[in-house]
Amino acid sequence: MSFRGRYEYSLDTKGRLNIPAKFREILVHEYNSELVVTTALEGCLDCFPLAVWTEVEEKLKALPSSRIEVKRFKRFYISGAVECSLDKQGRVLLPPTLRSWAGLDQKDNNVVIAGQINKLELWSHERWNVEQEDTTGSSEAIKGIIGVLEELGVSI
Repeated sequence: MSFRGRYEYSLDTKGRLNIPAKFREILVHEYNSELVVTTALEGCLDCFPLAVWTEVEEKLKALPSSRIEVKRFKRFYISGAVECSLDKQGRVLLPPTLRSWAGLDQKDNNVVIAGQINKLELWSHERWNVEQEDTTGSSEAIKGIIGVLEELGVSI
């Protein structure tokens, strides 16, 4: 099963986030409710089922560690990773450092939870709107995205 769709939820005062029922069902039944949440370059959080994260780590381990770009990315991405579990109410507790990175410690505690096939992205509402505007704000941006997809052999 894939994570697809977009939902908006609010963080509670303790930094817990309800995971939408559709996503929670996948996490509970296919992944034993175990998650890894980490910093993403775009200023959001990547939220992987633990089994998928393990695959990501294996791919990262295979990259040439002699390249400074690889070292820097691994340092950023892996050091930001925190194992989390869903509680009985289907919530995940996001540590303060991750909330801060993603701008989720602001006055507006609305979180956009975006399905990304094998992971979830957690965005502050404000940053999500900026990202969407950047992605679809001009015909040139859309043409660029379509060009990349075509290069990858994807037709939509």
